[in-house]
Amino acid sequence: MPLLWVSLSFLAGIVLAASIPLPAWAWAFIAAIFFLLFLLRRRFSNTSSHFPLSTFHFFLPTILFLGSAYFQSRQPNIDAFHIAFYNDREYQLLITGSIAEPPDYRDGYTNLTLDVEAVDTGDGNLQASGRLLVRVLPNEEYQYDERIRLRGELKTPPENEEFSYRDYLARQGIHSYMTKAEVTRLPGDGGNPVWRLVYAFKAKLVGNTYKIFPDPEASLFAGILFGVDTGLPKKLQEAFKNTGTAHIIAISGFNIAIIAGLFFSIFKTFLQNERLGAGLAVISVFLYAFLVGADPAVMRAAFMGSLALFAKQIGRRNAGINTLAFVALVMALINPLTLWDIGFQLSFFATLGLILYAEPFSNFTANLIQKISRTDNSAVIRIINENVILTLAAQVMTIPLMMYYFNRISVISFIANPFILPVQPAVMILGGLAVFVSLILLPLGQLLAWVAWPFAGYTIRVVEFFDTIPNGVIVLGDVPLWVIFMIYTPLLLVTFNWSAIQTWFKSSAASLRAAAWTLIFALIFICMVTFWSASSKSGDGRFHLIVLEAGSADAVLIQTPQGRNVLINGGASASELSDELGRRLPFFTRNLDWLVIASTQEEQLAALPRVTERYIPENVLRCGNVQASFSSQTLDEYFAQNEIPVSLAETGQKLDLGEGAFVEVKAAGARGCVLLVEYGVFRALLPIGVDEGTYDTLEFGNAIGKVDVLLLAESGYAPGNPPDIFENLNAQLVVLSVAAGDQNGLPDQEVLDSLEGYSLLRTDRYGWIDVSTDGTEMRVTVERGEKIVDSECE
Repeated sequence: MPLLWVSLSFLAGIVLAASIPLPAWAWAFIAAIFFLLFLLRRRFSNTSSHFPLSTFHFFLPTILFLGSAYFQSRQPNIDAFHIAFYNDREYQLLITGSIAEPPDYRDGYTNLTLDVEAVDTGDGNLQASGRLLVRVLPNEEYQYDERIRLRGELKTPPENEEFSYRDYLARQGIHSYMTKAEVTRLPGDGGNPVWRLVYAFKAKLVGNTYKIFPDPEASLFAGILFGVDTGLPKKLQEAFKNTGTAHIIAISGFNIAIIAGLFFSIFKTFLQNERLGAGLAVISVFLYAFLVGADPAVMRAAFMGSLALFAKQIGRRNAGINTLAFVALVMALINPLTLWDIGFQLSFFATLGLILYAEPFSNFTANLIQKISRTDNSAVIRIINENVILTLAAQVMTIPLMMYYFNRISVISFIANPFILPVQPAVMILGGLAVFVSLILLPLGQLLAWVAWPFAGYTIRVVEFFDTIPNGVIVLGDVPLWVIFMIYTPLLLVTFNWSAIQTWFKSSAASLRAAAWTLIFALIFICMVTFWSASSKSGDGRFHLIVLEAGSADAVLIQTPQGRNVLINGGASASELSDELGRRLPFFTRNLDWLVIASTQEEQLAALPRVTERYIPENVLRCGNVQASFSSQTLDEYFAQNEIPVSLAETGQKLDLGEGAFVEVKAAGARGCVLLVEYGVFRALLPIGVDEGTYDTLEFGNAIGKVDVLLLAESGYAPGNPPDIFENLNAQLVVLSVAAGDQNGLPDQEVLDSLEGYSLLRTDRYGWIDVSTDGTEMRVTVERGEKIVDSECE
C-alpha cells in the first residue's frame, strides 16, 4: 500500500515540524540527504532492491522531511509588511482592505474577515498584507469584496487552557483580531467577480430558506444545506451537542454523502454505468460545494463525502484506506494546519470507522437477524444497517476524540442517532429542492417546503426530547492524550490483524418491497406531522400573553382566540426570537398582524431587523424617538422600503384585536410607551417604554386601577419601578424579564424587597412565561420548572 505510507509519512512530517521549529531549508536539506541515499540504495543493501524495502528505509524518510519542509514554508513571514506585525500596540490604527468572505451575522455582533491592503500608524498608509478578523456592530449589512477602512486596536487572538482562538484563526490564515472598530466604507471593490456572484447566489438561497420555512426549521435547513449554522439559538445547539447529533446541523461528510448518493442514483439510472455515474456524482458534489461558497468546512465535507461514495464503489477496505489517506494529504497540501482542525479529525476518523467497520458490522447484524428469524428480513436488515450500524461504525472511531476534546461521552447519542438519521435524506433532498425551486417560482417552492418541513420539525423535536433525558451525557473531566492512544492502539491492532472476523458476515441486499413500505410510511409520516403541527398551533380558544426569554430586555407575544398575533419589541437575540416565533405562530402563517415598538433602545430592538424579514408585520405601531438607536433607524428604513403601514402612538390610542381584546397606549414619550392589554376582565400592564415623569402622568397607577399582570420596567431597575406603583396596581402576578447574571446587577435589590408578598416569575429562572385567559380566569405556565398558576381575573 505505497500510497498509504507516502501519505502518512508526509502528514507525520507536518506534525514533526510543528513540534520541532527548524527552518524550511534545514528540513529540505535532511530530505535531500535521504533522497540521495534512496538513489544509492543498492550499495546499502545486500538483498534484492525490492521497492517496498527500499522505500521503507530511504524513500519514506524523504517524504517525511519534505512534509516538514512544506509545513515550515507555508508559515507566514511576520515582518513590517504583514498586518500581524502591528498586533498589541497601545494605540489605534487605520487599516484599509476589502471584505474577503461573506459577513458572519450573529445576534450581538457581525464578524468581518478583511484582506488587508494598507495600515496607517499615524504617518500615512504603509503597504501591508494578511488577513484580520474584526467584530463590528450588528444589523449593518456588508458585502463580499466591499472596501472599508477600520479604526481600532489590533490584537493577537486570545487563547487559554481550554481553547486557543489564536490557533483556530491561524488555520484560516488569520493572525490579527479587532474586538471593536469604527468602519468607513470606501469606493471600489477588491474581490473576485466569480466569487462575488457565488456569494450573492448563496445569500439568495439562504434568504429564500427563511422565506419559505419558519424557524427553528429554517435555521436547521440553512445549516444543513448551506453551512450557515449561526441562526440556531444556543439552547438548541446545546441540545444537538448533548445528544451527539451536532454533525447534522452543518454541511458534513455525512450530508454530502447523501447528496452524492442522490446524484449517483440519477446518473447511474440515465447512463447505465456505475463508474461513470460515480465520477459525475463527485463532480456534481464539488460543483454544489462551489455554489454554496466553498469555505474550508464545505470543501472538507465534499472531499469526505466523495470518498464515502468512492469507497462504496470500490468495495475494498484497502482501497478506501488508501483514498482516505490521500484525501488527507491533499487537504494538508491546501492548508497544513487542517490536521489540527477538530472538524477534520472527526470527519477523518468517522470515515475511517465506516471503511473499517461498516461492512463487518452490517454482515454480523444480517446473520444474527437471519438466525433469529428464518423469513425474508432484508427490509429490516437494511433499515437497521443504514440507520444504526453505520452510525455505530462511525462512532467507534470518533468517541475517543470526543472524550479528549469535549471531555464527555454522549450515551444518548447511540439512541438518538438511529431515530434522527433515517429522515436526514428527506431533510436534505426535499429541503434543497424546495429552496432551489423557490428561486424560480416562489409559490411552488413554498408548497414543496410544506412537504419538507415535517422532517426537519421531527428532527428538532426528537433532539429536544432526548436532551431532556437525565444522565444522557457522561462528563469525564480532562482526558490525557495517552489515554486516547491507549484506546486507538489496541482497537486498530485488532482491526487489522483479525481478518477471520470478516467470514462471519454476509452482505444484505435491498428489496423493492422495502422501498414501497418506506414510501408509504413516509407519506403517512408527512401527513401526521403536518396535521399535528397545524393543529398544535391553531389555538386553544384562549387569549395568550407570552413573555419570551429575551435577556435583559422585553419581548412579548400576544395571541388572540381569533388567531391574531401581536409582537411587542423583541430583545437582542435574533436567533432566540425567530426560534420562539417559529414554534408559536400557526404553521401556515409567516406574518405578524401587528408589531408594536414600545421602546426604541438598542437592546430592546436589536433582534427585529433580521426577524422582521422572516416574519413580516402587516402593521406597525411605533413609540419613541426613531433616532434613539441604530436598530430603530434600520427598522424605519425597512418599513419604508416595504411600504408597511406605520402608526405613531398617541396616548389613549387603542388597537382593537377583536372580540373584546385591546392594546391601549396609556402613556407615550420620547423613550417609548406604556401599554395596557385587556381581554374581558383580564388586564396586564406593560411599562416597557417608561420615561421620566410617566408615572406622574399615570398617578403612579391610580389612573389605571388594578391589573392582573404587571411586567417590571427596565428589567427591575429601581428608578423605573417605584414602590407606589406596585401598591396601587396590586397585580396578582409580577413578571420580570432579565438575563441570568445580568452584567448591570439587575434586578435591583430594593425592587425585590418592594415585591415581597407578591407572586413573582422571572425569565432567567423559568424561561418563557405564558399567561392565558378566557377573559375571566387566568392560567400561567412556564418553560422550566412546574410553576402553574390558576386564578380568577379581578
